[in-house]
Amino acid sequence: MKAVTISARVPEDLSQQITTLAQALRRNRSWVIEEAIRGYIQSEQQFIAAVQEGILADDAGDVVPHGAVMAEAETLLGSYSTSEP
Repeated sequence: MKAVTISARVPEDLSQQITTLAQALRRNRSWVIEEAIRGYIQSEQQFIAAVQEGILADDAGDVVPHGAVMAEAETLLGSYSTSEP
């Protein structure tokens, strides 16, 4: 895959953290930055997919009403607090 150069302004302390991590891993700063960007993009893509899945479930009516969730939580929390000595 062809590599391209991008630039970004970051706070000085973040730049130092990148350097420190790169030294600890015996990698260069570009590798650390690339791994961070890949991780961020993967995390955001997973979040977006989960939101889309939730929207589709809601559209299909495949959800539990808020009131039912709260009632179950109160039941569980109530039984937890009454089971303590």
